[in-house]
Amino acid sequence: MTGRLALPSLADVQAAHRRIQAYVHRTPILSSRFLGDRIGARVHLKAENLQRGGSFKIRGALNAILRAREEGRLGSAPVVTYSSGNHGQGVALAAQIAGCAAVVVVPEDVIGVKRAAMEGYGARVVACGHTSEERRVRAEEIVSETGALMIPPFDHPHVIAGQGTIALEVFADLPGAGAIVVPVGGGGLIAGIALAASALSPDIRIYGVEPETADGMRRSLLAGRPVTISPSRSIADGLRAVRPGDLCFAAARAHVAEVWTVGEESMRMAQRDLLSRAKLLVEPSGAIAVAAIAERSAELAGRTVVAILSGGNTELADLL
Repeated sequence: MTGRLALPSLADVQAAHRRIQAYVHRTPILSSRFLGDRIGARVHLKAENLQRGGSFKIRGALNAILRAREEGRLGSAPVVTYSSGNHGQGVALAAQIAGCAAVVVVPEDVIGVKRAAMEGYGARVVACGHTSEERRVRAEEIVSETGALMIPPFDHPHVIAGQGTIALEVFADLPGAGAIVVPVGGGGLIAGIALAASALSPDIRIYGVEPETADGMRRSLLAGRPVTISPSRSIADGLRAVRPGDLCFAAARAHVAEVWTVGEESMRMAQRDLLSRAKLLVEPSGAIAVAAIAERSAELAGRTVVAILSGGNTELADLL
């Protein structure tokens, strides 16, 4: 329990899966021989870059919005969130599915393809500052002004439960999975996956990966409490949270084996490898798990490993 909100249970994740499965893709798990041969493991890629909205974020956003509708909390006011892009796209698409309006507060330097997608799904986009904290404050102002329903980007049990549905699919499609490597921003994705995966397979090893300049979860776990770090300018724009969520930290502390960091060039190399070898277009945030796997043969050798490709919303020109 953190504050008044409790971490979701496996039953909550399973309920989320039933709630959203008609609206989201069952993304494939693809074997990766080039990565497996490199580290001496059996490596698979969970391709959430092929998810609706281009990332895993539709899972948590849709679960939160549909559950709010079930509980009578989805009125005539819009839903609002703050996001560097992917969660905003998820909320915008989920709102379209649920038949309500959406407002998304984004950084002033939001990637063009992400803003265009949010607007294409019908959301009103509001640019504000460069950090997640600035965006959160502006989103809360909009809630006060309009009565909108906030859909947090990561630190909420309904969002976490939606992201955890990935773990259910991993174990259904790859029962022998021994390790899952997960990108970490605010922590909603790794929290959901770690909670569900550890309940289904207590021996599973969950590893998080952050950019070297945005390692808030790693530092928080070392400190024993959530800490705030300086804003990052990493190319992994989806992983620049300055502080992990309280619920997300609690889940990681209980169920995550270790959080690793990788550099910017390693992410670019992983993007290029995924495009040239796996024929998958993946953004830096989504490629970070593959970057880490390439550097962690000692920890992963001999295991059946799943890398979560969390999103594919990127400018192709950045890879040329």
